[in-house]
Amino acid sequence: MEPNVKSVWVGLCLSPASRSISCLAKAFSTPEEIFDADDGSIADALGSHRGDIRRLLRRDLSEAEKTVAYCASHGISIVTWFDEDYPASLRAIDKPPAILFLLGDRSLLASRKTVGVVGTRTPSDYAARMTFEISSDLARVGAVVVSGMAYGIDGVSAAGALSSGGKTVAVVGCGLDLTYPARHGKLRREIERNGLVVSEYPPGAQPERFHFPERNRIISGLSLGVFVAEGTLQSGAMITADYAEKQGKHLFALPGRLDNPFAEGPVKLMRDGARPVACADDILAKLENEYPGTFDLSLLLSDRSVLDYEEAIRRYGVGLSPQKGGYAKAVSSPETQSTEPESAPAPDLSDFSPAEKAVYLALESPLTADELSSLGVDPPAILAALTTLEIRGAVRSLPGGRYERGN
Repeated sequence: MEPNVKSVWVGLCLSPASRSISCLAKAFSTPEEIFDADDGSIADALGSHRGDIRRLLRRDLSEAEKTVAYCASHGISIVTWFDEDYPASLRAIDKPPAILFLLGDRSLLASRKTVGVVGTRTPSDYAARMTFEISSDLARVGAVVVSGMAYGIDGVSAAGALSSGGKTVAVVGCGLDLTYPARHGKLRREIERNGLVVSEYPPGAQPERFHFPERNRIISGLSLGVFVAEGTLQSGAMITADYAEKQGKHLFALPGRLDNPFAEGPVKLMRDGARPVACADDILAKLENEYPGTFDLSLLLSDRSVLDYEEAIRRYGVGLSPQKGGYAKAVSSPETQSTEPESAPAPDLSDFSPAEKAVYLALESPLTADELSSLGVDPPAILAALTTLEIRGAVRSLPGGRYERGN
C-alpha cells in the first residue's frame, strides 16, 4: 500500500514521544486538512509545541517524498496515524507515535495476542533461562512476544519466541537502515523473517540514548501485559513497567534473589500488585481470564521448543551483555564501519529565553515542575519552558512527572 506523502510529512514534522498528533487529530481529520489549514489554526491546535508548529508551517514535502522513496526501495513499510491499519492499541496511549516504520510481517502490528517482555541488558543466568523458557511457551500458544532487541533479556525473549516457531516484535530506537546493537544483526534478520521490527524514527536516525526510554511506551502500548524479568529501580525495564501501569496493562514479574540488585525492580512491582511469574501459565491464566479464547492453552502440553537455550543463543547470535565501554555500535550493514552513537551536543544557552535557561540550568538532577517552582518563575512559564526544551531535545520527560537534561 503506497503511503500518503502528506501523512508521512505530518509524521516527520512532529516530535517523537509528544502529544502533538493527538492535538492535531482533535482539530483535523486528514493530513490534507492540516496541509491546507491556515497558520493560526495549526498554531491553535498545537499550542506550545512551537518546534512542531514551525516545521508544519514550512509545508515542505520534500523530506517526506525522499523518505517514501527510500522506504519503498528498501522494503520498509510505513504506517501513520491517518491509516486504517494504525494499531488501535497505540491510539489509546498517551503520546502515541505519529508514524511507524516496519520491516517484516506488518499484520503483527494489529495482533491482540501480545505480551511485552523486558529486563536488564546484563541478566543473571537464572533470569535469562527463565525468560527463554517463558517466552518460548508464550509463543507456542500463539502469543506474540514484544521486546526491544537490546542485549540481555530483550534478545533472550526474542530467541525464546523464535525457538518454538513463534512470532516476535522488536521495537527499536533508531532508523531501520541501522542495526543496533550491531552484534544482533543475525537476530534482527531472523525477526524480520519471522516477526516484525518497528521504529518511530525514520531511516538515518541514530540510536540516541533518549530514544530508548521513548520507545518503551510503544513496547507496553502494543502489549496486553508486560513481564519484567530483572532490572534495577532506575532501569529501562521499570520505565516500561511505569508506562504499562499508566496504560492500564497487566504487569508480571519474575521473583529473584533478594541479594541481587537487578531483582529490585520485580520485587517492587510484586509489592505493588504485579503477578509473580514462575512459568508462562502464570501470565496466560491472567490474560485468558480477561480475554478468553485468545490463546490455545492446550499447546502448553506439547513438546517444548525445538532449540534449547544454549543452541538458540548461539544460532540467533544473542548478546547477553553490552560491550565494554558502554553503548554498543550501530551498523547499516555487515560491511559498513561501525560508529558510536553520541549524545546530542550541549545546547547553545544564548538561544534560550530567560525561563528556558533557568529551567535547563536547574535540571542538574531530575526534577518535577513543582520542584522547579522554587526558581521564582511563574508555573505557566515553567511548563511552557519545559515543553519548548523537550521539543528541542534539551530536556526529556521521565516517569513520575520528572524532567532531566537531554544531553
